[in-house]
Amino acid sequence: MLAGETACLGCGLALDEAERGCPRCAGASAVVRCGGCYQVNPPDAERCAGCGHELGLEPIGEPDPLRCLDCDEPFSAFRAATGLLRDCRRCGGQLVDHALLRDLLSHREIYGRSAPRPPPRAGALDLRVRYVRCPVCRQLMNRKNFAGKSGVIVDICRQHGTWFDRGELPQLLAFAEAGGTARARQQLAEEDERSRRQAELARDAARRASAVAPASRWESQRTAVRELLELLWQITR
Repeated sequence: MLAGETACLGCGLALDEAERGCPRCAGASAVVRCGGCYQVNPPDAERCAGCGHELGLEPIGEPDPLRCLDCDEPFSAFRAATGLLRDCRRCGGQLVDHALLRDLLSHREIYGRSAPRPPPRAGALDLRVRYVRCPVCRQLMNRKNFAGKSGVIVDICRQHGTWFDRGELPQLLAFAEAGGTARARQQLAEEDERSRRQAELARDAARRASAVAPASRWESQRTAVRELLELLWQITR
């Protein structure tokens, strides 16, 4: 078998290690799935090519009734304490519950603070406009650059989770590990604080204007009364 190849577990057909399934028998290729980011790796890999973590016990997928939104392949579902990750073995697409994604990002941030790694090189943004439907509710998902500056364009269903094309979840986890999501939160908090201060300044200016206005009207009335009295004085002299 050549370098960069693996074998189908069903029929033994030589496959590129990037292949997620066998085109001959639809069996799974001999790959090891990472329990940290759920990316598959060559069978002889010691560390995950996606997140760099040491490969240990492989998570076990469950049959899932939903199908991949790209290739219509049935998902394999990986269950965690905070939610499900649905994975397509053919194209590598993944649908991740929001709570589970927050958990994965949080754990990766903590790991990054204890064992810093250099920030990942940002790849070129995929500027193609491609709207996809949520596999659960079939509604169009919203596209966004996750955390504003991650360079990972994801599709989000407000209710059912975030869709990642192949390899995007490890990229996002590497971004979090390098402190990217923490910096994005800090920037958002600073922007919120600036907006709050601007709103307070606007309210203070409005209060000052309303306090000055009655005094100005009173001064105008005093001037008018004084002019009237002076006129009456001149008439009655």
